[in-house]
Amino acid sequence: MAMSRRAAMAGGALAMAGVAARPLLAAPDGRAAALDAAAKAAIDAHACPCVQVAVGERGAMTASRGYGLANIETGTPVSPQSVFRIASLTKQFTAATAIALSARGMLALDAPVSRHLPFMAKLKPVTALELMHQTAGLKSDESIASPAADASGVKTQVRLAQAIAEQPAPFDFDPGTAWLYSNANYILLGGLIEAAAGKPLAEVMAEILFRPLGLTRTALDHAEDVVPGRASGYTPTGDNARPFANAAYIPIVEAGGAGAMRSTAEDLCRWHDALLGGRLLDAKHLDLMLAPGRLRDGRLSGANRLRKEDDAAYGDMQYACGLLVSPPGDPRPLITHYGGINGFGSLLETRTDTRTTIAALCNGDMGPDLPFRAIRRAVWPVS
Repeated sequence: MAMSRRAAMAGGALAMAGVAARPLLAAPDGRAAALDAAAKAAIDAHACPCVQVAVGERGAMTASRGYGLANIETGTPVSPQSVFRIASLTKQFTAATAIALSARGMLALDAPVSRHLPFMAKLKPVTALELMHQTAGLKSDESIASPAADASGVKTQVRLAQAIAEQPAPFDFDPGTAWLYSNANYILLGGLIEAAAGKPLAEVMAEILFRPLGLTRTALDHAEDVVPGRASGYTPTGDNARPFANAAYIPIVEAGGAGAMRSTAEDLCRWHDALLGGRLLDAKHLDLMLAPGRLRDGRLSGANRLRKEDDAAYGDMQYACGLLVSPPGDPRPLITHYGGINGFGSLLETRTDTRTTIAALCNGDMGPDLPFRAIRRAVWPVS
């Protein structure tokens, strides 16, 4: 019964949008039609007002399409230029920034983070690599008080990191002994980058990643930013008469290096092409970014996931630096990550054997079901 209500709600949004599909380039193998059907099915099944999809192959954008409404109140259809919050896809950008700083000799990834963040010296030592591999053990406590701004009125990433360090019980487990997905690890990593570079995280990312790689619609987001083409985020209500509500406000700057970025599907495809094509990192540092994390005893981090339900969720996939990677020998090698934050969901995935990338973004809250499976299947037969 609940699913039928969600489908009805989504149908209302589609009726308003006219199911707008805007191809940039049509794939020659009929993929555009498959993407149309898959994206419409995703909207119907998951009650999000719109979906934006791009597919890149060996550096070329072979499909870029939008379906539904970027803003319900104004009746604005989504387009390839619509900008979405990308939630935890931010993590791979944060990890790449840290590794790029390491390549420049500005940050030692295997040294205690207290070298740059003195307030961490009172805690058990952790390294930047352990933060990136999700083996540092830092607790993500959403109930901790928002940190105070600095003297200039800005909540810096260093301040956010300090608030994590000052939690009454900052660790879920001893660093390096287990694996557990934690936003706190990446928020602290953002503070570490800021301290090592001596400038705001947003500026560091822009200088190292966004501008050199031509990611013109990608940035670390801020609630005060006026962003042309910004998509609005929504929450399904379960009420046919009022199918959507504006998503609950979140102080996005406090998601930091874990989830504060905005982007487009096209920019995300360009990002994976540049990253995996070696245009950002040399071979040594790219291998480091893609290598599965290990515990301090040498085992793969996936060998000791703290929550056993994660074994079923992740299977053989291993966590590298802000990315999930297939185990060696996988016939369909994937590099992937999902994201979800108030009002938005995201997917970025590359099959490395074919150099095919899918980026998909939506402006509805992520539920327990993944809204992009049908889109993935339209591009390649994966579950």
